Amino acid sequence: MSLLWEAVIFFLLAAWTAVLTYFTFKAYQILQYKSSDTSGLRHWSLVRFNPFSDTGGEQSFVIALLNDSGDGLIITSLHGRGVARFYTKKVTKGLADQELSTEEKAALAQALKS
Repeated sequence: MSLLWEAVIFFLLAAWTAVLTYFTFKAYQILQYKSSDTSGLRHWSLVRFNPFSDTGGEQSFVIALLNDSGDGLIITSLHGRGVARFYTKKVTKGLADQELSTEEKAALAQALKS
């Protein structure tokens, strides 16, 4: 193989190594940013229950979704015969903006601990 081709192959390999190094570094930066981001809803809890005496199977539920600062929301779903209702409540610094049911309090407490 001629010296020119060896130089071209060496240059292409060096360029490819530089490109891979660059993208590896960028991926590392993205992962570092995501791990330091506290705005994501990282803490959650699910509580299932029966709100009515004539239903079973614990089809109703409460989900608490919070970020690292304790901000987020609580979603409550009540399932009865032929009806399903959904409610949301805002949470700021671990405190809800409205009165919470027993199940909602349990879900919030579990999410704050997770």
